[in-house]
Amino acid sequence: MQKQHLPRRRRNRVRARFFSLLLTISIVAVIGYFFLQTTGMHLPNLHGWEAREVLDFARNNNIEVQFEFTYSDSVAPTLVISQSEPPRTAITEGMSLSIEISKGIEVR
Repeated sequence: MQKQHLPRRRRNRVRARFFSLLLTISIVAVIGYFFLQTTGMHLPNLHGWEAREVLDFARNNNIEVQFEFTYSDSVAPTLVISQSEPPRTAITEGMSLSIEISKGIEVR
């Protein structure tokens, strides 16, 4: 009888270890997900965005935006040429951002 119980015990130990490992991995994944969600938003690279997309993004994230319009030979009209804050800057409450928008090619 003991030989029949011994393999069953080993199987139960393996199952218990497997499920405890699975539970640990799941808990770490959930904590990691919530940590990433609560660390805040960062500015994306706005180069090439349309002016209205920038306005929508700024409105949704409570960012004050000032536009500067300049001529550009390489960027199409109404697209972003540059931004005052670098990409991956943390978005803060009441943040101010200056955006340079292309007017297109200067006609002389």
